[in-house]
Amino acid sequence: MKHRIAIIGAGISGLTLAHSLNEHADIHVFEKARSVGGRMSTRYADPFNFDHGTQFFTARNNEFQNFLAPLIRNGLVGEWKGKVINFQEDGSVKDHLWFEPHYVAIPNMNNLCKLMAEDITVTTNTEVAPLVTKSNDGWCLADKNGKLLGVFDWVISTAPPVQTQRLFVNYLTAENALPETELLGCYTLMIGFNVPWNKSWIAAKVCASPLEWIAVNSTKPGRNEAVTSLVAHSSKAWAEAHIDDDINEVAELLRSELENVSGIAIRKDWARFLAVIYSTYLLLSQLQRLSLRLK
Repeated sequence: MKHRIAIIGAGISGLTLAHSLNEHADIHVFEKARSVGGRMSTRYADPFNFDHGTQFFTARNNEFQNFLAPLIRNGLVGEWKGKVINFQEDGSVKDHLWFEPHYVAIPNMNNLCKLMAEDITVTTNTEVAPLVTKSNDGWCLADKNGKLLGVFDWVISTAPPVQTQRLFVNYLTAENALPETELLGCYTLMIGFNVPWNKSWIAAKVCASPLEWIAVNSTKPGRNEAVTSLVAHSSKAWAEAHIDDDINEVAELLRSELENVSGIAIRKDWARFLAVIYSTYLLLSQLQRLSLRLK
């Protein structure tokens, strides 16, 4: 009989692990969000789409390159090409060179996770409660409302360390490294314009500013080029210093900074300002994976 394994988190890590184990065990993935993707999620506001987390990925080893090859051939992954620039502290603009291909999923970043989830049992909109029951049959999982999710031989978390620690709080040793993992905040600004993008660059690094990164999401392959979808990330240091600020004040400050840095006028009569600014979290160390096995 195959082992039953629960994987918490349907981002790229959880789904990759699910695929690796799928032939050897009965796999069930649980995701608290309404869809798969994690940090490769996409926000929709028709006709605009925003890859608000992961902006792109590279392929530096043979295993990942082999994984991507059929996806590239089938048009499900493509190289994001174009001019990338640096907005310097003194107001000047310099080229920012990419020395390797930068890939994106098509038509949106979360599509890669959707493809990976097709042959996996995934339950979304389900937040798993901390493990409290260990029976002779295995680990009894329940959601936060007390609904039983099943009994599993193994439980693996690919959630961020803070969430993983909360899930396994009753079974962690004093030597576990989860509390030492540092998280930093990041604000994401998403703005849609009902006109095509008319500048020469597709993305920009920003120096000495509350902003750190600007991406023209609509220049990625397979996107709607009839409109402009901009994604701007704050710097981690600035986000940490302003993490408790009023969200509307943060939105206005970053909008103003985007205008000042890029020279793009964001006027409400021809631009659609999406006040969908939220905190996300970036790991400073490698994602911790913790498994519990019935002894």
